[in-house]
Amino acid sequence: MNELIYKEKYVDNELLAEIKNFYARVGGALTGGPVIDNSDNRTIYGMDGCSDRPLRLEYQKNPIHKLISKLKTDMGDFYIHEGSLRYLYFPFGPHSDVRTSEHLLESRKKYRNGYTFLIPLQWKAGCKPGTAFFDSPPKEDQPLMIERDDVIPQLKNSNYAKNFGIKKLMPWKNPGDLVAWMNYQYHSSMVGGDWVYNEKEWCKEFISIETYRFR
Repeated sequence: MNELIYKEKYVDNELLAEIKNFYARVGGALTGGPVIDNSDNRTIYGMDGCSDRPLRLEYQKNPIHKLISKLKTDMGDFYIHEGSLRYLYFPFGPHSDVRTSEHLLESRKKYRNGYTFLIPLQWKAGCKPGTAFFDSPPKEDQPLMIERDDVIPQLKNSNYAKNFGIKKLMPWKNPGDLVAWMNYQYHSSMVGGDWVYNEKEWCKEFISIETYRFR
């Protein structure tokens, strides 16, 4: 299985419109939001995070079921353990999506690692969205994180950045593209453009689906 996947226009315009229209109809308040970040890998923005809306998989006529079916056909069967529509306010620094050691140990009893799927829906003018992937520690001859401050969020603790080598940069090209990676690889948001990150307005909207494979 490929560790990293990028497929342009994976979701065609018709299905993309169905999905966006469905969530516009069902509505629902955003939960969560950007928070002050005190972690070792905090960025110079001082905050990170998204607001979320549930996928509403309980609706059988939700067109996202068509997307999930397509993903299973192309990538193999899977179990969804986390999923939402996400609205990003501040870029994330490098992180692995491991919740806790206990959560990881419990999941291993039933499942193997699967893919995390990300499908961009839209982004605001001035935002240059993308996803960066890292190895930690850096592999030999791999560009270091600090060498690409133009597209990767700078870390407040610049010494911490030494732990990350750039594995792959994936700028988002179109709404409906597919970004996929095997679970628990270090990744971050990409930055650029003249968008000013703030607590009042999100800059990009995307579908996030985290999966496991069955044992």
